[in-house]
Amino acid sequence: MKYIVSTAQMKAAEADCSARFISYSEMMYNAGREVAKSVAARFKPCLAAVMCGKGNNGGDGYVIAKLLGEHGFKVRVILVNGEPCTECAREHFDKLNSENVYLLAEEKVCCKSFVQNAQIVVDCVFGTGFHGELPGHIAELLTVANNRPVRVAVDVPSGVNSDTGDYDPRCFRATETHVLAAMKKGLLNPAALELSGRIIPHDIGIDWSCYKEFEAIFDVESSRSVLPERTPGSHKGTFGRLLNVAGSLPCSGAAVMSTRAALRSGTGLCTLAAPASTVRGLAGTLVENTFLPLPETADGFVGENAESAVAEILPKMTAVAVGCGLGNSEKTRKLTEYIIKNAQCPIIIDADGINSIAANINVLKERTGDTVLTPHPLEFSRISGLSVAEIQRDRIGAAKRFAAEYGVTVLLKGAYTVVSDSMGDEVCVNTTGSAALAKGGSGDVLTGIIAAMLAQGIPSYIAASSGAYCHGYAADLLCKTMHPASILASDIINKLPEVYANDASLI
Repeated sequence: MKYIVSTAQMKAAEADCSARFISYSEMMYNAGREVAKSVAARFKPCLAAVMCGKGNNGGDGYVIAKLLGEHGFKVRVILVNGEPCTECAREHFDKLNSENVYLLAEEKVCCKSFVQNAQIVVDCVFGTGFHGELPGHIAELLTVANNRPVRVAVDVPSGVNSDTGDYDPRCFRATETHVLAAMKKGLLNPAALELSGRIIPHDIGIDWSCYKEFEAIFDVESSRSVLPERTPGSHKGTFGRLLNVAGSLPCSGAAVMSTRAALRSGTGLCTLAAPASTVRGLAGTLVENTFLPLPETADGFVGENAESAVAEILPKMTAVAVGCGLGNSEKTRKLTEYIIKNAQCPIIIDADGINSIAANINVLKERTGDTVLTPHPLEFSRISGLSVAEIQRDRIGAAKRFAAEYGVTVLLKGAYTVVSDSMGDEVCVNTTGSAALAKGGSGDVLTGIIAAMLAQGIPSYIAASSGAYCHGYAADLLCKTMHPASILASDIINKLPEVYANDASLI
C-alpha cells in the first residue's frame, strides 16, 4: 500500500485500472480473496456472519462469504438493505448458495440471531460510501455486531466517513480493518483509527500508475534510514557539527535524551548548550559531547543574553536543534528567534522552542535556511490557530497548508505521523511506531535523531521522514520482546544501533 487517497481519488484510480488493466469484477474478486485468505489463515472455521450492503462493498462481502465457506466456515450472508444494485456485485452474488442468504427486512430476528452467535462478523455494508447518519435498522444490527469477539471491517468500518473520519456513534467498531488498494484519508483521523482496530492492507491488482492524484505517500520503504556511508578516509568533522540547545534544571532529562539520540544517529560532533547549572549536573552523565554553558535564571532556566553565548559557536555548526526542555519564557523566545534569524545551517525546532514563538510565528518567514518543526497537535494548534479537533480531522491538509505558508518542513506527531515538505507538495505518513512511544522523552529522542541527520547534510524533508521511520521502527523492534507500557525513551535510543544495522536488509 503506497498511497493515501480520498474517495474520489480512489474511484478515479479504479476507473483507470478498469480501462487499462483489470475489470471491476476482478478487482472485487481480488479484494474478497485477500480478506478471506487473511481471515482463514488466522482463525479456525466457525460461524461467520457477513453483513452486506447493496453496493460494491457488499460485492466484496459475497466473495468473502463464498471463499470462507470453501475454507470450512459456516457462513451466513445478511443483506442489510436488499439485493445488489451494481453489475459486478450481482455477478458475485449469483455465485452464492442462496440457502445461506438472508434479507434483514424479511428475517430480522433470524439475522440478529446469526450475528449474535457468530464468532466472526464481517462488515461489508458501506465501505467508502457512507456519509451522514446510519439508517436505524442498520445501526441496530451493528450494535449487536459490536459485541462479537472478532469484528472485520472491509475497507472502512460502516458508519465512518472515509474522507473526514467523522462517524455515527452507532458505527461498526472493528477489531481489524482490511484496507483495499490504498489507505483512505479519513482513517487517519485519530477517532477513526480507534474504530478501525488493526489496519491490514491488501493489494487488489490496481497498478500504481492508476493513481494520478493522491493525498500523501503511505509507505515505510520510502522513509528508511539515509545515514551517509562511513568511508575509510572520513573523520568526525565529516559527519557534521550539531548544536543542541536544550534542557533546564527541572528538565535536564530532555537534554540527555536529545543529545544521546543525536550521537547514536551519527553526528560527528555534538555540543549541548544549556543553562550552566544543567551543564554542571550533566557533566558526568554525558561524556561523548561538549558543552556550552548558558546564562541562567535563579530557577535554572535560560537567562538573559543567552543568544550572545550562542553567537560565537553558531557559524561553525552544520545543524541546530532548539527547544527540548528549555522552558517557555521571554528569554527562550529571544534565543529561539535569534537562532531562526541567524543560523545559516538547517535547524529543527521542537517543544518549548515551538511554544516560545507561537505568539510571533511570522518570525519563520524571516528564515532563509532549511527549518523543521516537530509539533504535537496541541503545539500545532498554538502556532496554526486551528483547534486540535480541526487538526486531527485533516492532519495531512493542516500540515501541508502550514508548511507551504511558512516555508518549513512540518512533522506533525501522533499515530501515523505526517511529514510535509516546505512547499506542501510532498507529504508522507509514517507507518512505524506504536503507543509505546506515548511516554515522556520520546519526542526529545525524535528531535535528536532528525537533528543528527540534518547535521550530516541530509535534506530536511528526508531527514524528518526518515527520522520518524527510524524512531517508530525502534519501538516496533522493542515491542517484540517488551510490553509497550514498559518501554522508556532511553530504550528507544539503545535500540537505534539495531535499527541502523537492519537498514541494509530493508533495501
